[in-house]
Amino acid sequence: MNQIPPPLPGGQENAVSLDGRAFLHAVVVVEHAPVYTLGTGSTSDNVLFDPDCPPYGASLVRTERGGEVTYHGPGQLVLYPILHLGEHNSSFKKDLHWYVSKLEESVILTLAEYGLSAGRKKGLIGVWVGDAKYCAIGVKVSKWVTMHGLALNVSTDMEPFSYIVPCGIHEYAVGSLNSSRHVKCNVPLHEVKQRLLHNFANVFDVTFAPPSMIW
Repeated sequence: MNQIPPPLPGGQENAVSLDGRAFLHAVVVVEHAPVYTLGTGSTSDNVLFDPDCPPYGASLVRTERGGEVTYHGPGQLVLYPILHLGEHNSSFKKDLHWYVSKLEESVILTLAEYGLSAGRKKGLIGVWVGDAKYCAIGVKVSKWVTMHGLALNVSTDMEPFSYIVPCGIHEYAVGSLNSSRHVKCNVPLHEVKQRLLHNFANVFDVTFAPPSMIW
């Protein structure tokens, strides 16, 4: 999977307005070059580096998703679903909690295929294995159209996370699939992508178009 720069602010908002006549649902799948992103609730207290000089040659970008600061980089699988939750005759619900729960479920099922007992933590968003957060979720919904999404650590270098308080949570660490003692050999990112998309489709009760139609 090619690494791409972070999205420009407003990029997904522009994407969802390309066709005003009929909504085109999509799932954007990327592996970012190093970037720290700030959510709408981010505070400078959780950024532990000079904002003018981010480590690892990373960018620092403010986004319109919910949540606090996080890191995206090589080895991390990022999904940006663009779905119209209010569309008639669909399996979707106009319910943000339902949507986030379905994202979490997609990841939980995927990690289970690798022998990991993943789950949720009460009062927190994301997917956890024990006390380590393997997947961060930060979304925005405008007119019931979803933007931003989830980031699952597969073979991500954990060191860049030490320069922030990930998601503003002090008491828990971050983890990755390939760093788990339950995974005997490194799992390639493209394999996890296919499994995650398969579980996403089942959980949301959708069918993907041919690859040429998937962004």
